[in-house]
Amino acid sequence: AVSGSVLRFGVGARLWITGLMERGGIDATGAFFSESGARGVVSVPREDDVRFIGLCERRGVPSLRVGVTDGTDLEVQDQFTLTLEELRETHRGTLAEHFGPVVGY
Repeated sequence: AVSGSVLRFGVGARLWITGLMERGGIDATGAFFSESGARGVVSVPREDDVRFIGLCERRGVPSLRVGVTDGTDLEVQDQFTLTLEELRETHRGTLAEHFGPVVGY
């Protein structure tokens, strides 16, 4: 979800996934690729983060801050950093490799 958002909006993200791994009892691969109906990625303006966390708590919805949006890279702490261009080329190349040329980019 995050890489798709970085590609769509052209804004980088810095993530730290250790808390997610510890809370979910999963490894880095699970944190990157696990598709759970109970997880979602939400971007909240910095000035609203406390209100957002409070809203989640009042409704019994668990939340965990895993990063910030900024810059032009996708950086996952202690794992990897990709520039927006590297991410775009990898995304395009993978699709083209399996399905033929990508049209519409």
